[in-house]
Amino acid sequence: MTDFSSIDPQSMAQQLATYDILALQTQLKTQQKTLSGQKTALKALRTALTDFRTALNGLNKNNDGMLQNKATMSKEGYANVTANSSAAKGTYNITVESLASAHQVAFEGMTDDDVKNSSGKLSLTIGGKPLEVDMDTLESLSDLANAINGSSTNPGATASLLRSNGQVTFMLSSDNSGAANEITFDPSSDPMFLDTSKQKVISAASDAKVWLGEPGSGLLQTSSTNTFNDLIKGVNIELTQAQATGDSPLVLTIGTDETASKEQAQKFIDAYNTLKGALTDLTGSGSGGSDRGAFAGDSGIISLERQLNNLLRNQFNGMDITEIGITADKDGKLKLDGEKFDKALKEDPQALTELFNGNSGLIKTMDKSLDNYLSNSNGVLKMRQDTLDRKESQFSDRSDQINTRYDNAYNRYLRQFTQLQSIMSQMNNTMSMFGIA
Repeated sequence: MTDFSSIDPQSMAQQLATYDILALQTQLKTQQKTLSGQKTALKALRTALTDFRTALNGLNKNNDGMLQNKATMSKEGYANVTANSSAAKGTYNITVESLASAHQVAFEGMTDDDVKNSSGKLSLTIGGKPLEVDMDTLESLSDLANAINGSSTNPGATASLLRSNGQVTFMLSSDNSGAANEITFDPSSDPMFLDTSKQKVISAASDAKVWLGEPGSGLLQTSSTNTFNDLIKGVNIELTQAQATGDSPLVLTIGTDETASKEQAQKFIDAYNTLKGALTDLTGSGSGGSDRGAFAGDSGIISLERQLNNLLRNQFNGMDITEIGITADKDGKLKLDGEKFDKALKEDPQALTELFNGNSGLIKTMDKSLDNYLSNSNGVLKMRQDTLDRKESQFSDRSDQINTRYDNAYNRYLRQFTQLQSIMSQMNNTMSMFGIA
């Protein structure tokens, strides 16, 4: 007769309890694996759409869109010039009369003792804003410089000490260039700041002056800095050197940058094709030996693809992308006919801007179409993420329920086998008393 008293109740309880929940665990693991794949796919989709939107925004910046212009000067060394997408083709004569400079004043012969013995104040104004320093508490030129530089009401002045040949010179400079930022001293200031014989102007406060056209008869423009952003629409001019009196005007030429414009068009194509590739992978049917995408047959994602494809076929401001040489291949990916693009750009450069840029262009329209998916409040991806998060929480609850079921089954089986082991042990003892083996 089999000796059941030797069974291990814990081992038997564990095996049977595990078997009880095996089907539930297998089902849950399958569902969790599917959920993990969906979350990964959703993250990949969000990344693809966000990257595409970022690329679109980069191609539709204010005054810096698909059309790229370039600006050149007839002579180098006088100005650095750039032109954005809003600049119109043209040629302009420019004369740089003078550069803007910041006011700098050196106080020769001023010593630490002068500062220490002073009982007055320093009161100055820069750009209409005052600064006052109490001289009574100062002991040296260094103290004076620190008091000016550290003042909470400093209007834009920097004090410094220049050392040369054993001598120290106190220097006061305006932080900003232009005539309006001249340093002026209040008459109530300590006399040592008012003595013009001891002041040496290192740099006068002056505005930059540029003539558009011939000097004296053209249009004079001034600026407190050496940068002119509104002299010619869409053109930024940074002056670097003034011309000598009598020099011929500089010739500024604005034209289309064909190479850079084509690069912009290729950026759009590359961004779209990258998104198209991601959508294809995510919605693949799995035919032809390829993996089945997590969103295969998904009507929402298919609708997005269809929407983007339709936008590419639409006209914007009377044009469509095929007119500049952009077409789609059999897989729906875009390609560029360089010769056709160059021809269209030469015939009408602004048409590129009208097609792609602005609030009514292709880029902005495409970007708006993504709101339905990327909105953080009620976008399709947000709602899907919320659904997956709820499922994940439900699966976690179900896992807890399975664990509880396992514990209950284990304890039940353990109790039963322990009782069985006890009964069998008693039976074996009784049989041994009667000599029954």
